[in-house]
This record gives sequence, C-alpha cells and structure tokens, in this order.
Amino acid sequence: MIPTVDLTASTAAEELADAFEQLGFVQVVGHHLNARASNRLRAACDTFFAAPEEAKRRYVHPDPMANRGYRAKGAEALSYSLGEASPPDLFESFNCGPGARVTDSPLQQRTPWPNTIAPDFHGAAEHYLIEMEQLSHRIDSLIDSALDTDRKFTRSSNHGPDTMACINYTPGPDGTEVAEDGQQRMGAHSDYTTFTILNADPVPGLQIVGSDGQWVDVIPDPDALLVNVGDVLAMYTNDVWSSTLHRVVPMAAGSAAYRRSIAYFHYPNLEVTVAPLDRFVSDDRPARYEAVTVADHLRSKLTAPKTQEPSTGASTVAGRLEP
Repeated sequence: MIPTVDLTASTAAEELADAFEQLGFVQVVGHHLNARASNRLRAACDTFFAAPEEAKRRYVHPDPMANRGYRAKGAEALSYSLGEASPPDLFESFNCGPGARVTDSPLQQRTPWPNTIAPDFHGAAEHYLIEMEQLSHRIDSLIDSALDTDRKFTRSSNHGPDTMACINYTPGPDGTEVAEDGQQRMGAHSDYTTFTILNADPVPGLQIVGSDGQWVDVIPDPDALLVNVGDVLAMYTNDVWSSTLHRVVPMAAGSAAYRRSIAYFHYPNLEVTVAPLDRFVSDDRPARYEAVTVADHLRSKLTAPKTQEPSTGASTVAGRLEP
C-alpha cells in the first residue's frame, strides 16, 4: 500500500522521511495545488495532443540535451538511462521549463511553445510551474527538517533546471496497444531529480518496484499527488532513501481508455555537487557514489533515452528488481 502524507500535518517531515526510507514513494495531500491551475493545464495539454502529428512535430527541439519541446511516440526509450536496451517507449510528451530560469546552459534552454495549435498552453503551463515551484520548496523544507541539513535543499534549488513533462498515452481504436516484446508505454527508470511531483489520472498503468523487488500497481486517490525519490536524494542519503524504479505498462496489461500525467522534475542548481552526506556513510555502509555535479549527472542521463545508447551515469537502482 502506498503511504499517504498530509503536508499540512505537524508530523509531515517525519512521515515523509519514513515513506522515503521504506519505499521511496508517497502520495501527498494538503499540497495546496490550485485545482483551476491543474484543470487549465490539462485542458491545454488535451488541445495540444489532439493536434495532427505533423503540427506537433514542428515543436521538436533539435538539441536532445535541452529536454524541451515535443517528443513523439517512439522517440525515447527510458530504460537506456539505466544502461538497459529496450524497444522505444509508447508515450508522447511536451517538456517545458520556467521562463525565468532560462540560462546559457544547454540544460536550461527556452521552450518552443506551441502557440499556434494550443494558444493557452504557454500561459497555463507557466501558471502551473509557479504552483509547482512553491510546492517543491515546501517539500525541500520538509526534507531539510527530516535530515537536519540546515536548509541545504531550500538554499540550493532557487535556479535549478526544473522541468515539467506533460505526458500522453493514447491507445488504438480498440482500446489496446500493439507492443513488441519488452516494450512499455514508459520503460523502467529512475528519475534524475531530487524528487518528482506527479499529477496523474487515477487509472491503472503506473507501476513501481516495491521493497520485495516486485512490481506494484499505483493508482492515486482523486486530488492527491505522487512524490518519488530521485537520484539526487538517493545519492545524498547513500541509498537509505531509495530512488523509485518505475514504469508505465501498455494497454494490454490493463490500463484505461487513455492516461495523462504531468510530471514536475525538481533539482538543485546545476553547479551543486552531490555526494553521500557524512551521516549516511560508515564502515558498515561505505559511500556508494562518487561526487558529481547536478549538471554532469543530468548530461550523463538525458540524452541516452533519445539516442538509445546506454547511459554511463551512476545507477541508483542496481539489484532492486527481482528477475
């Protein structure tokens, strides 16, 4: 069972820490996400994804490092981020980032907004991004409290490469998908983030690996958000908080007529160096990760699913999945 944490509770930091240590995954309520902002973005996403494929492809960003713009079905295979080969994934997405955080780094480029085919997309996304920035800082603060890190997380994430992915899974006319052997709607992977905030339709499809190494179905409660540990938190805690290995399975495996999700990927600033904190390193538990900047970790991960060449970056999920 997925634990639920009320972010307004006085015990939220402790409960969040317990959930991250036990599963690396939690459902949150009391998040204060504006329902109108969420509904507006969902409507804008629906407008964009309903457009002809040729029109959507005009908003493909040419730089795979940018993580911005349209990604067509079959354009990525996320298992490559873990160094594992697989057929291309069966999802399409539009990735964007806050306009205020655009820099000269290839990891924080401008978004090619699809204003001609989805006129409200830009405005709706920017509004939602502000909501997510505020929520991510609340969660950063709870993590600082849980880990007693003297505001390390809240101080180091004010201009990071935060990214939002609006993701669409559409089946064939008969409600199923044709999938090759080993093909998923979204292949098994960990997120490269501090944590990810997921606003997903309450339908089947998402699965995570539980503490027993088996896949577990996740269907969020209405109005709840899902939060999962990413690589950055796993590296900081030396795997005491495990990054969440997750995937989305094809229609034939039991999903609903369609599925949409909005994922907000939250990071420290690019120049921050990530390494196991001293409190999580001992003779019995030596450091499992070498120090790496957020920028270098992202570079090692982002292009692999798009080029479909195995990533050389650190994996935080080794040995987690039972055969």
